[in-house]
Amino acid sequence: MLEQIDHRGKRFTFDDDDDVDERIDRCRRAAALERQAQRECCELERAKAVAGPAGANPDVEVLER
Repeated sequence: MLEQIDHRGKRFTFDDDDDVDERIDRCRRAAALERQAQRECCELERAKAVAGPAGANPDVEVLER
């Protein structure tokens, strides 16, 4: 039995009686989910960079103008 952790931190296992095709599919899905998580992190970092420093409560600043 092989235990791994997915991109959300959830544990899952591969049993010895799993088909090889099922294992390959699971590995491909896990890799795709990892790539998606990395893309989302990059998008978040870009959004933060574009937004710039906003302080603790940016909505108050907009309303005061």
